[in-house]
Amino acid sequence: MVRLEFFDPSGALAPSSQHAPRLQSLRGRKIGFLSIDEWQAYRTFPLLRDLLHEDVPDSELLALDAFPRGIAPVAAKETVDLVVASGVDAVIIGNAA
Repeated sequence: MVRLEFFDPSGALAPSSQHAPRLQSLRGRKIGFLSIDEWQAYRTFPLLRDLLHEDVPDSELLALDAFPRGIAPVAAKETVDLVVASGVDAVIIGNAA
């Protein structure tokens, strides 16, 4: 019998910090969007924003270009500082098509 072994070359990292707790509701909340601008974000983020506006009309949704976009800019400390200074209650990060 042949035995195959597979190794994950990406390794494993223990999380250094946990995500913030989930909000109980998005009603009345200020929400921002961070995109790495891949996987057709130009289509999915506007649609997501429109759907959120329909489902939670009393939330404040920031413009999609309120924060820098792209892999390097999203990871930059300056972007983190902008997000904190904006006073958002939640940020939707990334996207999938």
